[in-house]
Amino acid sequence: MNKTIKYIFQFSLLILIQVFVLNNINLFGYLNPYVYILFLISYQFNNNLSETIFLGFLLGISLDLISQSAGAHTIACLTISFLRPYFAILALRLKLSELPENLISKETRLLNKIGFLFLMVFIHHFILFFIIFLDPRSIFLILKNTFFTTLFSIIVIWPILTLLETKND
Repeated sequence: MNKTIKYIFQFSLLILIQVFVLNNINLFGYLNPYVYILFLISYQFNNNLSETIFLGFLLGISLDLISQSAGAHTIACLTISFLRPYFAILALRLKLSELPENLISKETRLLNKIGFLFLMVFIHHFILFFIIFLDPRSIFLILKNTFFTTLFSIIVIWPILTLLETKND
């Protein structure tokens, strides 16, 4: 399948799943997995940063418009889109020019994948909840929601990520 068609399908499907299925899950009253960021996690690295930031903006604004969340998803997606190459460098301990096209491949070590996944999800969730609560006095509530929602999101994302693994040729 053409990569562009694959990414358009993945983009659309993740937004629809997030809006119509996962936004209706409230485990313990406040835990809600955010799987739509899987698009930014699994997107290829050989494209320029501007394209990735634009796609992060589209992902966030689409979710904000559908779920009426006042820009929180857009800000969180823009931030992790910008920081994504640096998280990959940190997780893989490589230079920017040495990053593989697809970080989510069978050749990437498990610990590196977990580190990259944790950084992306944790930072996204922290920014998202900080924007939602928008009160520095609620830092313990923000950290609690960030920590538990990050764990829940990673538990939901990991099997999907395993299915999406590709072999680098």
